[in-house]
Amino acid sequence: MRQILIITASLILCLVQSCIWEDRSGCPTYLRLDLSNIPDTISHINLAITGNGNVMTDTVMSKDFNRSYEVRIKRGHTRIAAFGNTDRMTGDKEGLRIERGNDADNIYTCFISAVYDQDLSFDTLYLHKNNIGLHIRIFGEASDSLNITVKSTSVGYGLDGRILTGEFLHHPSTTHYTPPEGKAYFEFFSRITRQSDESLSITVFSTSRTPAAVILLSGFLEEAGIDMTDEDLKDLFLTLDLSVPRLTISPESWDATDYTEILI
Repeated sequence: MRQILIITASLILCLVQSCIWEDRSGCPTYLRLDLSNIPDTISHINLAITGNGNVMTDTVMSKDFNRSYEVRIKRGHTRIAAFGNTDRMTGDKEGLRIERGNDADNIYTCFISAVYDQDLSFDTLYLHKNNIGLHIRIFGEASDSLNITVKSTSVGYGLDGRILTGEFLHHPSTTHYTPPEGKAYFEFFSRITRQSDESLSITVFSTSRTPAAVILLSGFLEEAGIDMTDEDLKDLFLTLDLSVPRLTISPESWDATDYTEILI
């Protein structure tokens, strides 16, 4: 009889232990990220993985894009933010933002919100171009000493993909060109993030530092084929003739035949 009781107790204990081992909700998951689809234009990515109130960060270089990235995380809802080509933009607990006086990096991003509740979990990073290069030409002689200021209220991206707001103020450097044929011009370049509103503007200053023109650009972006809902954002090529005054915009190049001309 004693032997039967011992055997019965052992069976019950095994069943209880089996139930404990079957409940794996408290165990971590090993998340494997496929990086093979990251474009060649990206030199590195900064990862921010958020779950259960914790944020894990890491950097992956392009030489490692051909292999999977694996990380151990807690099961449950997780957010992944991947920022490619970060350079001068700075990260904090909210996300990635442009420092005052600088313009944006050639930033590519991917944002994932998912529940990972298996022993092994898998996902793929697809990074998209999330910046707009502003290529600006303004006709004028070297003696005109033209300069510009680019202003906006969009300054970066949160870890959840939302557009961060603040004050974007950039004074790009200038180069003057006198081609063998055609008008002389000044050339500027600035890079911005995706825009949250219609505040984007360019102010042109003459030699005396007085504003020669103020151009609200947001209304022209869509006309040039640049939509803030696009996965990949295009650059904008803008030519300004203050003597007319006239503005020419295109998302392709300076010499594109498909462009929009606007009298301002």
